[in-house]
Amino acid sequence: MPLLDDLLLALDKKRPRSRGSDLPNPYLEGNFAPVGHEQDSPPLDVLQGAIPAELRGTHYRMSPAPRFQPPNPGLYHWFDGDGMIDAFHIEDGRVTHSNRWVRTGKLALEERAGHALFGGIRDLATSTSVEGWLSLGFSAADLLRLRVEGLLGKQPTDDQLARVLPAMNRSNTSIAKMAGRLLSLVEGSGAHEIDPRSLATIGPFDFGGAVDPLKGGMVAHPKIEPGTGTIYTFGYWSGRPGLTYHVLGSDGSSRLVRDIETTYPAMMHDFSVTATRAIFYHLPAVLCLDDVSDPNTIRWQPSRGARIGVVLRDDPAAPVRWYEIPPCYVFHPMNAFDDGDAVVIDLVRYPRLPLFDGGGESPNARFEEYPPGMLVRLRLDLGTGRVSETLLDDAPCEFPVVDPRFGMRAHRVGWVAARRGATCGRGIMNAIGRVDFQTGEVRYRVLGRSSYVNEALFIPRSDDAAEGDGYLITTAYHADEGVSDLLILDATDLDREPVAVVRTRQRVPYGFHGTWVPAARSFDRKGEPPPFTTR
Repeated sequence: MPLLDDLLLALDKKRPRSRGSDLPNPYLEGNFAPVGHEQDSPPLDVLQGAIPAELRGTHYRMSPAPRFQPPNPGLYHWFDGDGMIDAFHIEDGRVTHSNRWVRTGKLALEERAGHALFGGIRDLATSTSVEGWLSLGFSAADLLRLRVEGLLGKQPTDDQLARVLPAMNRSNTSIAKMAGRLLSLVEGSGAHEIDPRSLATIGPFDFGGAVDPLKGGMVAHPKIEPGTGTIYTFGYWSGRPGLTYHVLGSDGSSRLVRDIETTYPAMMHDFSVTATRAIFYHLPAVLCLDDVSDPNTIRWQPSRGARIGVVLRDDPAAPVRWYEIPPCYVFHPMNAFDDGDAVVIDLVRYPRLPLFDGGGESPNARFEEYPPGMLVRLRLDLGTGRVSETLLDDAPCEFPVVDPRFGMRAHRVGWVAARRGATCGRGIMNAIGRVDFQTGEVRYRVLGRSSYVNEALFIPRSDDAAEGDGYLITTAYHADEGVSDLLILDATDLDREPVAVVRTRQRVPYGFHGTWVPAARSFDRKGEPPPFTTR
């Protein structure tokens, strides 16, 4: 019915749209804002120190970077941006830098239109244009029918949801080497395969159909077992309470799929895996998607209760045991391991959900306006059901990591991005901390009041180096100058002068997660190095 489609398009262009809050959105300003273009830089200038000869590989990192101005900037959420990959290729003492958007189906539709088509977490239904809905395969008659059915309280069908879900896949949270491929990830969807050298998007990757977006897809934090490459992951459901848990072989083949029901639908951002168990954090960040006109889609409801679920990781029929804990929220655990008849978990715990449902005048309160996350150790006694907690330090922190060779097993050291002292307010974390779990010592390297770091990753000095003997790699943004550096530190002693400080030719936005892939580790697909061009 092209005539009806054209009529709806014309009416939609005249429809007044809410711009959300008139207050500025901090996640579209400063170093949260996207750089707005793709670029390949020739070798960068080393400002201090030198690149170690043994450091050869690529540091990939992911940030949310809207390709076009969001349709409703006041309701734009930091998690809504299109995925942008920054890659720092290190070889023979030199560093080159490239960045590319992940070409998702959603971004392809918007690039074809030349502007944003879709709302985000808060406003998919209210800010997505008729043009956007039509581009997803709906007709004008479909949209009118959906509107009537929504007013009558009828939920969308699986076929309708399958058409909508590509608009939510921004592939903007993490990037990892697994199943022989470089994959970009976001919770709620499958992955996208990325060419490791050119950063071109090869296409969607759903592990042979095992990962189904209608059943939560997968989170952006799969756990990859050191030595075997076995992949553990899950996806949480949005329409009803529960999750789907997956075990995948090192080649990406499906080994185990099981559904686990919960008591309410929640945003379950991450989880933990030990040598024998999988651990789920079912916490009261409640998904409230029934009223599409309400932008408060993820709500803090502590009266719902908070639980940690523990299950044998490789047994498709093992019962899940749930442990009640005080209401809190966890974005990221550092690591977890078995200790006799107990499970030990190190994680960053918030007293309430940050970044959502702030209750203030602005829907986008700055991160530091929420109660801070602290690094704690939980011990779950599987015999008695007792849960004990130890505060490891009182500095606000995030992005906890360990030596990846010690994932799923007992570790002695870990690292965090942290906030120490007063800052200028144009970033979140201005320090890197090293935690020694044996001595209890926590040491920080503070960059200053106007310099901020992203997640720091650990790189072993060699394959057989002792735990924690190696380098930390991250990017730092200097707000006063508006410039970024690639920062390489000695992971054993943060007080030492940096191993190397490398100035980038364009700033690197604040983002989420990354990975380090040594040059010796091959991919199933091998790309060609990018030319030094600017798009």
